[in-house]
Amino acid sequence: MIEEIQVRTWLDALAARLGGDRLVDRLRYDISPSVLLVSAFLFVDAVVLQLYKELTGGSATVFQNPFWLVVPVGMLGAVLFTRTLQRRYRSALAEIHIEQRTARASDFESLIDDRLRWGLFVVGAVVILVNSYFFIGASVILRTDGLAGLFGNFVVVPFVYVPVAVDFIATYLGLQLVLPRRIRDTDLELDFLDPQGLGGLRPLGELVKHSYYYVMLGLAGFAVFIYGPWVFDGSITAPVKPSPLIDAVFTVGWVAAVGALAHALYVFHRFMNRQKREKLFELDRQYRDLIDGPWDIATHKRPETERERIEELENRMDRVTNTREYPATFAMWTQLLVGIILPKGIQLLLVNL
Repeated sequence: MIEEIQVRTWLDALAARLGGDRLVDRLRYDISPSVLLVSAFLFVDAVVLQLYKELTGGSATVFQNPFWLVVPVGMLGAVLFTRTLQRRYRSALAEIHIEQRTARASDFESLIDDRLRWGLFVVGAVVILVNSYFFIGASVILRTDGLAGLFGNFVVVPFVYVPVAVDFIATYLGLQLVLPRRIRDTDLELDFLDPQGLGGLRPLGELVKHSYYYVMLGLAGFAVFIYGPWVFDGSITAPVKPSPLIDAVFTVGWVAAVGALAHALYVFHRFMNRQKREKLFELDRQYRDLIDGPWDIATHKRPETERERIEELENRMDRVTNTREYPATFAMWTQLLVGIILPKGIQLLLVNL
């Protein structure tokens, strides 16, 4: 079972530095430190501080704009999705028997160096803090949103939202950009005995598909958060007004996600196509060495002494020929097509309501 696979994400390591492991031990509950700490911060942000705003004469953000809940829910979802993807990754490697099919199985222990995650986290947090302090101003935030606004801008966003987003994006890019190239560059060979005809790579195709699904959900949530309030003709306070710039940002994110998916499928295709051609060339050469008249379909003959060997080679060539050049079935292609169209479709629908 995928759920039983134990993983420790970069976010888990970060949460452990903040005492997450000790809290988990005290609770004696089977939960990761990242899920525990992120849930705690989001509870404070989305419940405690919103109640505080109401009790001190302000108005809770969630009452002004219910679509704001998409943000904390999306952040918690990103933590869970990251863990699920990493479990699926470990499961996929086991399913394709990576240890038996390549001498470089250790290359797949990690796809993205944690130093990159740390670098992105530091840059993201600094940008958020500089923007909040120098460009928006702490006094302005305090006056408009109170202590809840200060906590959100100076704690939750830079130190919760940013690392959550960094870990998820790094995991996604690792699966879509790094994994296919690592498969291509090792000595791993296609499994031409795979009864599904996918070269033994279907688990990796499913993994790539699922990782895109999670990005699709994120894009759909972003569209609902930005465009949803404007469907109600001003009765809901919107965080930003939709504009050509916002539309462009959404489109760039959508194109980037689809582009990463296309890259993964293309690299897998080239890898599988090359291995098929090489294996067919090798088998064809052996086949022609055994028959008489190897270059004329009308006159070639099978020597009786080699008939069994020739039939075996023909069977092998059929297996290789019937192996697809993408790690995906027709159903998977259909699902991916729907997933590609859906986020942009939701955005266009909300814009035109």
